[in-house]
Amino acid sequence: MNNIVFSPQQIKFEFLSYIKEFGGRPEEWHVGCAGDAKDALFVQEGVDREQDIWLWKPALSPAAARIVYRYLTDQLHVQSAPANSTSGAHVFLYKRIVNTLSSTGA
Repeated sequence: MNNIVFSPQQIKFEFLSYIKEFGGRPEEWHVGCAGDAKDALFVQEGVDREQDIWLWKPALSPAAARIVYRYLTDQLHVQSAPANSTSGAHVFLYKRIVNTLSSTGA
């Protein structure tokens, strides 16, 4: 079984790289902590696996996950995900992709 976990610095670096790569303002992204990131993303948040942009990383502990969460929300103004849990050791990040074709009538 793969038990790789990441430090707050590693997760911050990867999440910041993801935001930079996929663009948009940080306020357009959501971040949260969860015991089960897959459930938080796809069930509770309703993230679309195919259309939306998302990732998660297991942190060293729930406290380490909260460090990443607080940095992204306090310093970068990333939105808090409704499914955020202060007891989870997984940190997740997502950005919803709006279908611009349907909004323009094309």
